[in-house]
Amino acid sequence: MASSIRQVPVEIRPVTDRDLRRRIAACLLVMPGVDRHGRPDEATTAAIRAGVGALHSVTGMPASAAARYHAEVRRIAAEAGLPAPLISGNLESGIGYSLGRTGTDLPYPRGVGIADDEGLAYRVARRAAEEARAVGYDWTFSPTVDVLTTLRDPILGVRAFGVDSARTAALGAAQVRGFRDGGVLASAKHFPGHGDSVVDSHLGLPVIDRDEAEFEDVHLPPFVAAIAAGVQTIMVGHVVLRRLGEDLPASISPTVNREWLRDRLGFSGVIISDSLRMAAIAARWAPPEAVVRALAAGADVANSKCEADALPALIDAVVASIREGVIDEAQIDASVTRLDTARASLPAAPGPHEAVRLDAPLAWDDPDRARTVDAAESPRAAGEIVVVGEHALAERVHAALNERGRSARLRPERVSTAALERIARDTGGAVLPVMVPPTAVTDAEISSLRDVVAATAALGGVATIVNGVVPAAMFDAHGSAVIVAPAVDAFDICTQAAVDAVADRIIADAP
Repeated sequence: MASSIRQVPVEIRPVTDRDLRRRIAACLLVMPGVDRHGRPDEATTAAIRAGVGALHSVTGMPASAAARYHAEVRRIAAEAGLPAPLISGNLESGIGYSLGRTGTDLPYPRGVGIADDEGLAYRVARRAAEEARAVGYDWTFSPTVDVLTTLRDPILGVRAFGVDSARTAALGAAQVRGFRDGGVLASAKHFPGHGDSVVDSHLGLPVIDRDEAEFEDVHLPPFVAAIAAGVQTIMVGHVVLRRLGEDLPASISPTVNREWLRDRLGFSGVIISDSLRMAAIAARWAPPEAVVRALAAGADVANSKCEADALPALIDAVVASIREGVIDEAQIDASVTRLDTARASLPAAPGPHEAVRLDAPLAWDDPDRARTVDAAESPRAAGEIVVVGEHALAERVHAALNERGRSARLRPERVSTAALERIARDTGGAVLPVMVPPTAVTDAEISSLRDVVAATAALGGVATIVNGVVPAAMFDAHGSAVIVAPAVDAFDICTQAAVDAVADRIIADAP
């Protein structure tokens, strides 16, 4: 793809001062490292002392360990006389999305969309924010306000609300308020909308055939609503909208960042690019050039997601771009001011002791939990249930039923009509198949799902559990109960909230 960075006419002057390097560092996000004691490693410590603006989440830690890590980050920054880097994370189903089984697993946005309740949307976001703040997070890269318009989308899936533009706008705005009231910065993503893509930008570059009416009527309103609700940051995605005159990925497009988002929508908060390590960008530009392109396009934070030891090279590239007149130094200053304003809006950082209560997995016990799965007809099993499925979701459904006193056994094998017939014959139990199709669902996969639903009905099974976003009503003609559970995302991360909602429906509805 032929492209160039827009040249910014500026007065060129020597750029050598240490303060400028710190201001540039404040506009970069890097990945943190952890030493053997659970503290920031040497490279991360150096990045903090250089003034890095944001660190992405650590992973695989209990809440209290992450809280101690974040407290140490703040201590190092204070010792250097610098603002602490913003601790960010993808908290799409709570802190456990990044850290593992710790804190409360919350429903994915699709579960919120199924319930279609702004009060529930707010409660989910507020609880996620309060737990995140207790662990020391400052910034969540949510809510996802992309309007999902195709079942062939390979990456959003359960991470989008999956409802129309107006309802996505309302639910997204409610979550913006919940995150804000819970004490973290929210980020509406992925501007200018990713919900009609059939390419995963982690793996390739989505070129979307979207006209101006579709942009105006479908994909833009949720971002307008998020801004009206006071969203502090917006993440710009890696999508190309050629029918709207854009040949560059939105994340590195001056038109998208400056004209559409700043000028047209009047957004005055922090703009952050989506991860520049995703193949949509990384397959075309090395990290230093990608960072320069994102900042030159108008991002306040270039989301490099490089390891911390890459920070000096990234800063060097931006310094060179200022010397060459590609980036105006005043733009860096404006971005630092926006980041300082966002940071000043946060409540005081908590002490790490507050996170101990979140170390063990906690149940999301909202009274409306059962409404976050999509059901057609009612489960009809009595007696023993035989859960069939090879995915971990089947294991979790099996465990949840037993915890509620239902007699259930697990057959961890691939679901097929032949397997269900054999298992029903061998066990005498009521089968409960659990299926996890790909995020992008093809016609052939829907046909296969329908065959399983029909077989389950013929065998007098409990129901068919299907992960994802396919409407349950697509299957109810078979006369068998179907529960579509938005439990597992495209990265194979499972939320217990959806598992518990499935168990709620089976226990409550079955005779």
